[in-house]
Amino acid sequence: MLPITRKGDFILRLTDANTQEQLIKVRYLYEEAFPKSEKKPFEMILKGRKKGTYEIMAIENEEGGFQGLAIIMRYGDLVLLDYFAIHPMYRGTGVGSKALKALQKRYEGKKFLLEIESTIGAEATPEAAAGPGEAEEAAIRRRRKEFYLRGGMQPMDFLVNLFGVEMEIMTYDCSVTFEEYHSILEHSIPIAMAEKVKLARNLISPPQHF
Repeated sequence: MLPITRKGDFILRLTDANTQEQLIKVRYLYEEAFPKSEKKPFEMILKGRKKGTYEIMAIENEEGGFQGLAIIMRYGDLVLLDYFAIHPMYRGTGVGSKALKALQKRYEGKKFLLEIESTIGAEATPEAAAGPGEAEEAAIRRRRKEFYLRGGMQPMDFLVNLFGVEMEIMTYDCSVTFEEYHSILEHSIPIAMAEKVKLARNLISPPQHF
């Protein structure tokens, strides 16, 4: 368990989700928060935890009230924040920012990284979207990236093709290569799945603030 120092009017902590109650809450939010195309079978994550390649954490308040989840892949000194979600009741309250800082502190000294859907290229901008649905999706992607930028994450200078979706890689206080990123997948998910993740393209320079 890792407490966060008090900031504002609440304390937040990260707890390994070991109890049945915690896992039920984590799984429910996991199923609700992510589209089917982005989710791995939860049983795969549970098996990965037994092997030591996954960590499943509950984000809780000072009284143990459930506020969100963080699911981590680990290999060597590499740490990939695979899934991160805040309970709908606590979105927009600062819980997400505090939880991200807690994760960065927990893995201090490691190479901490995550994936976000690409905001690079005309097709990813609200202004160039073909319709209202695409425009809203592009705006969501940009807001998500701004959240991580405010939290100290920085984009790398390459994009990956993750099961057909172009993704940016963001890191905290470090740099990683595509090969390092891919090594986490090779050791955490079935190799047939990992082999489908490819380098999409290199960028001339890392994408910055909008």
